Amino acid sequence: MTFIYEVMTWAREGTRVEGRITSLERDPVRFYEGPEFGLQLLMDAWFNGCGALTVDKGAAREFEQCFELFLGKKVWTDAEGHVLDEATKEPLRPKVKAEEHFAGRLDSARGRWDGYDYLVLRPDRQGFLERTAEVIASFRIEGSETGEHADILIEATDPKYVSHMDESHHFKTTFTGHLPR
Repeated sequence: MTFIYEVMTWAREGTRVEGRITSLERDPVRFYEGPEFGLQLLMDAWFNGCGALTVDKGAAREFEQCFELFLGKKVWTDAEGHVLDEATKEPLRPKVKAEEHFAGRLDSARGRWDGYDYLVLRPDRQGFLERTAEVIASFRIEGSETGEHADILIEATDPKYVSHMDESHHFKTTFTGHLPR
């Protein structure tokens, strides 16, 4: 995995998180300015274990769903290709073939984990944009003259989305703000 940016945040104030993002590339960069970058940074901070003990459990579940929207959701299947219940790994009733049920929504990715097969749905760009509007109240990024770093301000719509940012954090990210096609 190639990290693109290094992120340093300060402790949150209410629903606001401020920080600095630094490019790990040698060439000057133009930082993505859309609010979806703010959501990606909050998601990645959570994923990297920032505030693991203070994160709101509901927000953690929502961040998991945001990753599924961004990367594509795993659909568990049995050896014959029937959809399995995500929690129990038992076939859904009535049985349904994943290839038929999710026709037109499947990505080419597939794999096997812990004895179960899975398929991956295509990323949901529109769903991610809708979640961004629900989570991010505002996002501001102001790049330096040299293009190597920028100051960021993320304001969430609810304190639960920044509950994991009670302290200063430092992490690297592969997120750029851009969305999958």
